[in-house]
Amino acid sequence: MNRFPTLSSERLVLNETTADDAQAVFELFSDKRVTEYYDLDVFDSIGQALDLIEGDSRKALDNQMLRWAVREKSSEDYIGSYIGGCGINRFEPDRHVAVIGYEFSRAFWGKGYATEAITSVIEFAFSSSCPSTVNRIEAYTMMGNLASESLLLKLGFKAEGILREHSFWKGRYHDLTLFSLLKKDHIAQQ
Repeated sequence: MNRFPTLSSERLVLNETTADDAQAVFELFSDKRVTEYYDLDVFDSIGQALDLIEGDSRKALDNQMLRWAVREKSSEDYIGSYIGGCGINRFEPDRHVAVIGYEFSRAFWGKGYATEAITSVIEFAFSSSCPSTVNRIEAYTMMGNLASESLLLKLGFKAEGILREHSFWKGRYHDLTLFSLLKKDHIAQQ
């Protein structure tokens, strides 16, 4: 990929996360409520945020993933500020699949920002601008993450089933619910 794509919606700009965002990324991932349903432990150093940003950037250059910083276009207090992250956590080119994820600072929960940001990611993933052909978008939620499940259903995803003890993190196995959105279903919803 030559240039990191910038996406825009009514209230948000989604662009590349940079080292300048390290403090905000650290604050996001050091919030136990944000990481409650996440496969990362709570961050305890800004170095972890920098490592995450650098790793995501390397993978984006290799077209393995695309993770955006989510920023408000404008407001009195948060002009251009980092309010969360979202994007394609991995491409599976042989299957034409993109797996998405998202996280937002608690101060921005319940304002419709996740819906707006993920809608932009969906449009991009199914477009010819995407560096990988995508026919299916998947998302995995940890059991009990009702807010995330509600968001995905609102955006037209279908719950396909529970993947029992699918992942291991934070010292134990976790059941995950698999959600998917097919390109043809997304087009039909428009």
